[in-house]
Amino acid sequence: MILKPHFILIISFFTCLISAKNQTPNTTYFEKHYQKINQNIKEEKIEDNFKLIEKLIKQKEYQDLDCYYKGKILHKIGVSYYLLNRESEAIAYFKDKVLHVWKDCSIVPPSERANTIYNIGVSYQYLNELESAKEYIDQALYIFENDPQYPRLKLARKYHGVGKFYQSLNDTFRSELYYQNAINLYKEQDDAKAKEFETINDLITMSMEFKEFAKAKIYIKEALIIHQNFPDAIPQLDLALIYLNAGTTYLGLKEYDIAKRMAKKSLILLDEKKEPFYYSIALELIAMINTDLKNFNQAEQHMNKVIEIRKKLSQKGEYKDAISRAYENLCDIYIRKKDISKANLNLDKAFDFLLPRGSFDTNHLPIIRKSKILDDRHLIRLIELKVRIFKAEYQNSNDILYLKNALRTQHKIDSVINRSLVSFQFEQSKLGFLDLKFEHYGKAIEDALELYHITGDRFYLEEAYYFSSKTKAIVLQYELNQNNAFKSNVSEEILKREKALREEMNKQQTLLLEATINQDSLLQTFTKAQYELDTYLTEIEKKEPKYFKEKYAFIRPPKLKQIQKDLPKDIAVVEYFIAENMIYSFWLTHKSFFPISIPYTDEIKKKLDSFIIQCHNPNEEVSKRQSNIIFDTFLRQGLSTIHKDINRICIIPDGKLHKLSFEALTTINKNNISKYLIEDYTVFYTYSISLLFRDHQQNQLQNYVGFGSKYSTTLNQKLKARKRFFGDNNLMQLALSQEEINRGAAIFDGKIFTNKNASLKNFLEHGPDADIIHLSLHGLVDVDDPSRSCIVFDDHQKEFILSPQDLYGNRLQADLVLLSACHSASGKIYNGEGVQGMSKSFLLGGAHNIMSSLWNASEASSMAITTSFLENIHADLPVDEALHQSKLDYLSKAEPNKKHPYYWGNFILLGEIDSSSKSTNVLIWSIIIGLLLVIIYVINGSKPGEKH
Repeated sequence: MILKPHFILIISFFTCLISAKNQTPNTTYFEKHYQKINQNIKEEKIEDNFKLIEKLIKQKEYQDLDCYYKGKILHKIGVSYYLLNRESEAIAYFKDKVLHVWKDCSIVPPSERANTIYNIGVSYQYLNELESAKEYIDQALYIFENDPQYPRLKLARKYHGVGKFYQSLNDTFRSELYYQNAINLYKEQDDAKAKEFETINDLITMSMEFKEFAKAKIYIKEALIIHQNFPDAIPQLDLALIYLNAGTTYLGLKEYDIAKRMAKKSLILLDEKKEPFYYSIALELIAMINTDLKNFNQAEQHMNKVIEIRKKLSQKGEYKDAISRAYENLCDIYIRKKDISKANLNLDKAFDFLLPRGSFDTNHLPIIRKSKILDDRHLIRLIELKVRIFKAEYQNSNDILYLKNALRTQHKIDSVINRSLVSFQFEQSKLGFLDLKFEHYGKAIEDALELYHITGDRFYLEEAYYFSSKTKAIVLQYELNQNNAFKSNVSEEILKREKALREEMNKQQTLLLEATINQDSLLQTFTKAQYELDTYLTEIEKKEPKYFKEKYAFIRPPKLKQIQKDLPKDIAVVEYFIAENMIYSFWLTHKSFFPISIPYTDEIKKKLDSFIIQCHNPNEEVSKRQSNIIFDTFLRQGLSTIHKDINRICIIPDGKLHKLSFEALTTINKNNISKYLIEDYTVFYTYSISLLFRDHQQNQLQNYVGFGSKYSTTLNQKLKARKRFFGDNNLMQLALSQEEINRGAAIFDGKIFTNKNASLKNFLEHGPDADIIHLSLHGLVDVDDPSRSCIVFDDHQKEFILSPQDLYGNRLQADLVLLSACHSASGKIYNGEGVQGMSKSFLLGGAHNIMSSLWNASEASSMAITTSFLENIHADLPVDEALHQSKLDYLSKAEPNKKHPYYWGNFILLGEIDSSSKSTNVLIWSIIIGLLLVIIYVINGSKPGEKH
């Protein structure tokens, strides 16, 4: 018989709540049979409960029970179905029997009803119906949180269980929130150190799974301190698990000696007979350490022992997914040993155990649309092994059929990643998952380009570009897609309700970020606000099928032919993809498309870092030699290949290139004369090729609103008190801020808000209607936690911080946003996705083009460049050319010591292709030509003797 683990379910036995009632015949009858049902469960005579309930429902004593007692008995029958792996019957029983009886039963405690709802969610989880599981588990948790009578220790356990659930969904953002909630509540209890220790271990496990080994080390240290202080409170098995996870963490960091030491410590604590599964994990860890050290025979012996142990366990119906992992690791060993036949054999077994009812193709690869499992990460790992096998077979045989199979298999991984991304409600969860899976796309690009070079078939070049562009701002595109789907398919009333819920969630998140006390309760409040928003959006999805369909549509890069058709003839788009050891760039113009691949060496990385630092410091000379090497690496070959008429370059950066001011790169000609790239090309940036051509009405930019403040003398203290600013550094007052926006307003006859009027409230009121928003204000960037990044409005008001969350809920229509006084183009860089900072937040808020800064600006140069930029915009230059010309004007007038890139190279334009000016020029020329034709006609028509 296969029994489910009890830790997920609440199997609460009859307690003092019953004895508190007056003893009656009904009570005695209930106690007798309730205890019998529980005894059957304990003795694993679960089938007897179904016979018992059939008898009970026919008895008058049962029929006379109150609704609460009836529901309690029925709940246990639902639990019995669940424990026998009959989840569908359990769900039906909980819904149709238990909740039906309790529907109008006023004496049922909220937590009892929540227990049943929670168990429905867990049953859905085991059926792999994860959306339904999430709905019921979240609903139950909300009831527990809002029941003041519900014990704090039980609530901690619920948080812990829900954290595990979201971890299984790869939703690390939510999982970590719930784990931290659990830890906070466990700390309140005198006798909960073991549970606190266990929860920290789950955080270690999750950090390892997402390769956040530095974070895992912090949690390991925290756990070992608890053991050191409370050695008698921590079970030996739990300590062994910490050592196992520590060993795995150090293996990931390639610190093999420490990894071995931790694995051996765990083996000392584990008894193979009493804890065979965990003993097998220790052996598995030692096997993988030996694999990395190329001790393949020892590794193979250990893994075969692991499989032997787990096969015995699987005969009892336990740990079948663990057998899949064992075969996965054995496959990896054989690939490294170059024994491809055995690698294939073990991979097939791994798939069979992971997907016992899966559908497979002729290569024994799962058909993705028919292969839904609980852990997509595990599925991706197995598919990646198949890619490695195909590539090994290609290297052995030189038959490109194997390489083609490898590329086709990469598309399966892409499909699984797509499926996972659309399942996450919150942006941070998407980012964490995608950042982990980024390396897959680099391998796919490598394979596609190799096939292109072998065959010359453009199809494979387009495949390589697909995998590159697929990674670019995909989360941003999903977020924009969901926002647009929501706003175009629901009523005004729903929009208002969603906005109110989102604002409440953002408010609670801000309070949590800034809190120095009461963090525990604020964390609970934040997760509750998240739940309310999530639940509401789920309800709308059910009621609005069109919204649901558009929201969950997979984002696909636009077709190359369409991109080339839409590209102006004077623009080249350069998209970079930085893999571990290679730099790929794809050059795209109106007529041409070609790739360039260059090794990404340690020397290039160091020179890139050095050049970026030099640009940030006006007192440090910029090395022309380093600059020229970077130019040669990233640009020279491509620029020498494109047509000479191209003078505008759109950069789609990746990795460290997000920090690079391309315009500030210098080239040295044969006469040893250097010049900046800006002297030959207009340069602008975008996160993704898809964002270059976003649909929107391009109006003439007239409605200008500007904000500037000198701030109060207590600004830094306020920011530090609100945990937005740390350390000894301080923000300076902006002496020229007001003058800068006065000039902008004079150009467009716009509105300005200065000093105390430059408030967050005025921005939220006037910003959404503006065509141009000019913020000459401080900005703060938190590269570790993007949600803490912000724009700082005048601090004389209580609320003066504009966070990314504020922009998501307040839609802008601005064609252009200027963030001129802060390093607003900075932020945390996610692989492929790009910078998570305020520039991206404004794009998500609805803005189309952002002029931002890669580093803190000099006030004087900022004012000169932004004023000239706005004058050029007013003169109808395209936005990229307007910024380009303003920089050239600055350089032509600046003193030699002010031509350092620090003063001008920081400003970048991020956004779309501006076609409005081109259209205007066409119209003007059409009018001129038309007038000339009329004049010619009139002149010719006025000749003497001609008939009219």
